[in-house]
Amino acid sequence: MAFPLSVISAQAPGNDAAAIARLVDSLAGRVVAEGLAPALGVAVTMDGRTIYVKSHGNVDATAGLPADDRTLWYVASTSKSFTGFGVALLARQRALRFDSPITTLLPRARWNPAVHAESLTLAHFLSHTHRIDDDAVVSSAAYTGAIPETRWPALIALAVPRPTNDLVYSNFGYNVAAMVIDAVRPEGWKRYLERNVYLPAGMRSTYARVSGIDPRRIARPHRLLADGRYATEPFLKTDATMNSAGGHLSTLHDLARWTIVQTDSGIIDGKRVFPAEAVALSHRLIAKQTRDQAKRFAYFDREGWGSGWDIGSYEGEPMVSRFGSYSTTRSHLSFLPARRIGVVVMSTGGLSVLTDIVAAFAYDLEAGRPDARTRAENRLAELRKRFADARSNVASQDSIRAERQRQPLGRPLANFAGSYEEPSFGKVVFAVRGGRLEYRWGVLYGPAEIYDAAKGQMRIEIAGSGAVATFAFGKGGPANTVEMQGVSFRRLR
Repeated sequence: MAFPLSVISAQAPGNDAAAIARLVDSLAGRVVAEGLAPALGVAVTMDGRTIYVKSHGNVDATAGLPADDRTLWYVASTSKSFTGFGVALLARQRALRFDSPITTLLPRARWNPAVHAESLTLAHFLSHTHRIDDDAVVSSAAYTGAIPETRWPALIALAVPRPTNDLVYSNFGYNVAAMVIDAVRPEGWKRYLERNVYLPAGMRSTYARVSGIDPRRIARPHRLLADGRYATEPFLKTDATMNSAGGHLSTLHDLARWTIVQTDSGIIDGKRVFPAEAVALSHRLIAKQTRDQAKRFAYFDREGWGSGWDIGSYEGEPMVSRFGSYSTTRSHLSFLPARRIGVVVMSTGGLSVLTDIVAAFAYDLEAGRPDARTRAENRLAELRKRFADARSNVASQDSIRAERQRQPLGRPLANFAGSYEEPSFGKVVFAVRGGRLEYRWGVLYGPAEIYDAAKGQMRIEIAGSGAVATFAFGKGGPANTVEMQGVSFRRLR
């Protein structure tokens, strides 16, 4: 039974594992009961073992399907830690080097001369310092799947330089890292990670695919409604978009093991399963953050990037972490190596900072901070205010969107319908069904509603965020082009 934190006796300095588990369970159960999240999965590890693991709430709130030990959580960009560590293993085996030129590692790739690929190493891609605009690859890899992975090397030639020397976080570096794994391992990056990373660590329920998995096990995204309830959304991921930078499903048990084997330098269950040198290499700082806003995330300081990991600290303690988000889901995975404690928190809706509140609470308890409960309560109080604001914003946006639908289009919906294509981003199809305009872009699909009729603009949703599709018409008849996210797609038919 979970009790409010206010009725639990104050912790003594340096809580033991049982006390930490009890207090974390109380917090997690309470926030889900309050409706601050539709589902929350939490695991805490200490001294080489899992001291707490539990799923709260529903993986499908609409259907009332509860989360349990078999629930698969979408880890999003936490996937980079798997890929980055896989690359570190290959470096330990001398199959590659971090300082190898990317043109040597990917000899068949063709690069835009303006990006000066000959000056870039694998380390630049692992640390997000490659300075390349990567939208085409990332769009297909993470969202649409419209361009198959076999064609991504060709898209590299279309990439242009970014006008900055800063460390700029994106998925592209880890899509390139997967290409490097493909180049040195005949089985490809997915099979390589399964055999050499997940299975040695005892992570037998971690998948870089959706096919063959019971969909009822997958924790679905949830949209917050104005009345505070949650509506289950489709899980718009397929094998085509389960990519190396953001594309894995895993259980809490497996993710807990990932924190243990990383915290303990490759040892788990009393056995060495990874070389300590490979673990150390993946945690080694490659590049420092250069933008002030990137040097702190929620309650955690970030110094820079290693191979798959954010390298930073919490309250002065060295911290290694990798978070992720997609649609309304959020993944928090972190550990404090010197204290041998790790935390995993997964959510499927609500405000994403909740995962960080839970993680920070566990760390504060383990450190014996006398204000641990007060901190958590203050952070939750602020979260409740933000949650109320979010509900009000949903109500306001619902009203605005409903009012937009009353605008006269001035032309039939059929004139918007058709197939549009941009070679590096794939094909987008708009069709009229049941008197409504709908879209499909690779694996993505959904309604297209009026945004600004006078400008020929429709609104679609991509991974939980609104995007505007601007149609351009001639003197009469169907649209000639549609522009989305700064990319112009030309009508095919």
